[in-house]
Amino acid sequence: MENEAKNRVKIDIAGTHFTVVSEEGEEYTRAVADKLNEEIKNVRKAAPGLSLSAAVMLTALNLCDTMTKAEEDADRLRKQVREYLSEAEKYRSECSEMAAENAKLKRDIEIYRQRLGDKGRNSEPAPVSPAIRTVRKTNSEEAGDDSAESGIYFGNGNKKP
Repeated sequence: MENEAKNRVKIDIAGTHFTVVSEEGEEYTRAVADKLNEEIKNVRKAAPGLSLSAAVMLTALNLCDTMTKAEEDADRLRKQVREYLSEAEKYRSECSEMAAENAKLKRDIEIYRQRLGDKGRNSEPAPVSPAIRTVRKTNSEEAGDDSAESGIYFGNGNKKP
């Protein structure tokens, strides 16, 4: 804080002159003073019989109320952002798990394709992936009709080629 440049700015608040020493620029300091003067003017318009000191106190009270509510809103928003980040991390983790499962299923499919290509040989059947829920015989196979086309039906009942 000692290394930062200090600016000396002369301002007027409700008719009283001040020299403000600030790390902020002159333009900003004057804008804040103008805002305060505007707030004091508004309080004096709303209650014309108030003394200047009472108007300044009510203005300070109004500004503290605004600041307190803004801090509460900021705290609420920070909490909400933390919750969103936590949710996003959870979804990122789930997505990684699903990507790993997808890669495993793709490997399983490749194994099944290779074994189907080798069906003339005496190979052991490929392990069934948990993704395949049920396998049903076609009606013609159940009836013992070997001439009919056989097929595998998956859990939803759709015939797969």
